[in-house]
Amino acid sequence: MTRDIERPSILLIGTLDTKADEIAWTAGVIERLGGNPLILDSGVAGVPGLSHVDFPREEVASAAGVDLGSLAAMSRGDAVALMAEGVKTVVEQLAVSDRIQGVLCIGGAGASLAYPAMQALAIGFPKLIVSPLASGVRHFGPFVGLKDVAVLHSVADIMGVNEITEPVFREAAGFIVGAARAAALGSASRNPDSARDRNPVVAVSMNGNTTPAVSGIRGILAAHGIELVAFHANGVGGQAMEQQIGRGVFDAVLDFTTTEISGHEVGGMMDAGPSRMEVAGAAGLPQVLVPGCIDLITTGPLDEAEIEFPGRPLYRHNPHLTLVRLTADEMESLGHVFARKANEALGPTVICLPSKGFSAPNHPGGPFWNPVADGAFIDAVRRDAKPQVTVEIVDAHINDAAFVEVTASCLLELMTQRSGLRSEVDR
Repeated sequence: MTRDIERPSILLIGTLDTKADEIAWTAGVIERLGGNPLILDSGVAGVPGLSHVDFPREEVASAAGVDLGSLAAMSRGDAVALMAEGVKTVVEQLAVSDRIQGVLCIGGAGASLAYPAMQALAIGFPKLIVSPLASGVRHFGPFVGLKDVAVLHSVADIMGVNEITEPVFREAAGFIVGAARAAALGSASRNPDSARDRNPVVAVSMNGNTTPAVSGIRGILAAHGIELVAFHANGVGGQAMEQQIGRGVFDAVLDFTTTEISGHEVGGMMDAGPSRMEVAGAAGLPQVLVPGCIDLITTGPLDEAEIEFPGRPLYRHNPHLTLVRLTADEMESLGHVFARKANEALGPTVICLPSKGFSAPNHPGGPFWNPVADGAFIDAVRRDAKPQVTVEIVDAHINDAAFVEVTASCLLELMTQRSGLRSEVDR
């Protein structure tokens, strides 16, 4: 099916018992902009305020395997959860069949009905949520999740089209129509054989502390025709990387910045969950593992960190984030965890350990320099690592050129050994 780049179909999601006027007005703007608006009613109560709906609530409930009438007897939470599954099913079907090229949800708390659908859509598929809940004082995790969901603050609550909300809704319509056209243009120009002919692609974890090293490795890999895709090791980034690893996007993994393991085991803001650094191994991918910033956790402002971690070495990363140095006992414990995860890998695995510091502030003479603590981690990894896991100890700092070269060399060696990649790497 060939997409009409000039007239993309946009699905508008909203609870039409309370948001009918706003949805209808925005649909009109989308139409005037050259889009084809389609409306989905995600409401579970009240009476829809529009006479024509492309996907009525009865159809959405049926997609979740329930009768709309039965939702009335449920608690609001249960009814909303089921309706959200129905929205997800309908949206997925429409996207897979190429009947829609963009999704726009307008709502307050009702925007939660669109979250699962947004997460089910592919990266690059235009998706936008307009909500008064999308303000800077709230966390955006529920809105964005692990996908490229755009979020627009409605400023005023969504009750009518007025002096405040009208320009916001118009902006939303322009965004989604323009994004859909851009996505369709990119799809139309993409070589259908590119997936077969592409160069190898490697996932890498990174943050500001390890950017110099990852940048150096990127240059080395590029010379061998290998593309590097970096994910920010901030908790969400690690999860996103591993979600894409699970989808089979990558040929190998360079898990260079594993501070999210510290976030889960010790605390702080960068927790990516208990399965972090396990997905690539379970998939059997070649992987090189590095303890980048595993020597620290990330917390809030300095004054808060001083109260929560008295007597610890602290490093003010910026006005909002403070790095906290971990103790020798914590580092030893993390070494056991690190080795265990490496041992569980089904594919070839190399651990590269820099002996002169794991992060930017952790270097000889630096505020986090503690060779005893780092040595406890290194010793635990060496003791616990099974014979099938190669452990390389490099007498360098994590950002030094010597460590960059060793790490890149280890990854290239693993990739040349992997079937089907030798000719690409050796080009």
